[in-house]
Amino acid sequence: MCYSRINKVSHLPSIHMPKIKILPDKRSSYVVCGTTLLQATLTAGIELPQSCGGNASCTTCRVFIREGEPALSPPSLAEREVLAEVGLLCTHRLACQARLFGDVVIERPVWG
Repeated sequence: MCYSRINKVSHLPSIHMPKIKILPDKRSSYVVCGTTLLQATLTAGIELPQSCGGNASCTTCRVFIREGEPALSPPSLAEREVLAEVGLLCTHRLACQARLFGDVVIERPVWG
């Protein structure tokens, strides 16, 4: 969850910054809660390909979730339809659509 218990010193919520780890690059970064996986990979210095401009109409930004699937937003209907078309619905997420709300480990495709 993005907000943890009240900080007793300042009486303000303590904000949790989710951590993304990207394989095979072995890069990690902390990001603002609610950030898309696509934005989070950019923060970590990894640029994922994306040909639809983040509109969930292609699968070039797909990633495999190694750990932390429950920490992501649920897939939208558009994301489910696109992934189902190519047989990746049960194994992958679109980085342009999935938002982080907790720590996650992803594996990006390595394009030749």
